[in-house]
Amino acid sequence: MTRTIKLKILGRGVDTDAPTVDDLLDQVRDYFEILRGVEQAVAEDGSSAIEWRIVSASMNSPLALEAGAFPRQFAMNVDHRAKVVITHAANGLNALQTSSKRPPFFSEKALARAERFFERVTNGLSETAVEYGLGLPPTTLNRDNATSAAANVKAILKPQAKPYREIGSIEAVAHGFDRDGWGHPILKVRHRLTGDDINCRVAGRALEAVEARQVGDIWSSCRVQLFGTIYYKTLGRISRMDAQEIRFLRGRFELPTLDDVVDERFTGGLLSEDYLERMHNGKLS
Repeated sequence: MTRTIKLKILGRGVDTDAPTVDDLLDQVRDYFEILRGVEQAVAEDGSSAIEWRIVSASMNSPLALEAGAFPRQFAMNVDHRAKVVITHAANGLNALQTSSKRPPFFSEKALARAERFFERVTNGLSETAVEYGLGLPPTTLNRDNATSAAANVKAILKPQAKPYREIGSIEAVAHGFDRDGWGHPILKVRHRLTGDDINCRVAGRALEAVEARQVGDIWSSCRVQLFGTIYYKTLGRISRMDAQEIRFLRGRFELPTLDDVVDERFTGGLLSEDYLERMHNGKLS
């Protein structure tokens, strides 16, 4: 079943609530770029497998568009992926109305789109609503909460706090390497939680571990955990990292599946409830 979302857009004008062509197209485009940004942040390889297509439209007031999630590649099922993306996007957009804390999987590009999405409701549009289904609360924007949301995004993108650094680790996906202006080796990674690209200067055992890997391992977007000094632009926003150690993690397709861990003979032919009852009563032999 194709996952769908519905956008309702009201304009602001003399004797009409119809949106202008520019406001309508820009609002729709920004919203789906937010979804694309969240999807790329969620995906290990930073790819976009979902193609959003308009499946229904209503010219009644308010103007409404319904879009469905379709795969970019033939015979690929994106229902689960679309559900995850929609859920994170909905939770993030709703949270930004009341909080200046960065939502999970909202990269800086997605936040910039969200800022324009909110600001347009304070200017040319009077209301924008997104209905997600899946039991998620809708996103309903008017002048008041859109103003607050836009201000919260600005606070995230242009914080007042001072930069700082700390010792710690991050989990990311490596996708390339280079050298900086001083000739230091740089491992390019995509942060798992935000989707932001981070340049990690590698030295010591981290450099030895990178040099020991095949070039194809790096370019094929391998999962890594980096340990060292993390430099922040502000609270929670990483600008770069000096990594002293690195651990290469198994890819998603290398992890054990359910078939690998399930032992069908574990209960010796007993029903699971009978097995647990005997174990509880001390009669299991």
